[in-house]
Amino acid sequence: MEKTAREVAARLRAAGHIAYFAGGCVRDMVRGLAAKDFDIATDATPDIVQKIFPHTYAVGATTLYFGVLSDTGVRFSVLDVQSHTS
Repeated sequence: MEKTAREVAARLRAAGHIAYFAGGCVRDMVRGLAAKDFDIATDATPDIVQKIFPHTYAVGATTLYFGVLSDTGVRFSVLDVQSHTS
C-alpha cells in the first residue's frame, strides 16, 4: 500500500503540486510500523484533484476532502490544505 501511496503523491507532484503524507501513516512510519492507511495533504484544489484522479469521490460533508481510488483499487484520502487553513 505504501508504494501506491507514494505513486499517488508523485502524480500530484508531477502536476506541480505539493503532496505530503499526513496523520497516522506518518506516526506509524516514524515508529517503524506498517501504515494501515494513508492521508495525503496537497495544495491542489478539489477540481484539480478530480482532474488528476478521475476516480474520486467526496468524503463526508465536505468537498475539500476526497477519496482517491488508485489504479490498483486502493483508496486514499486527499485533503486540500489551503481551503482548510484559510
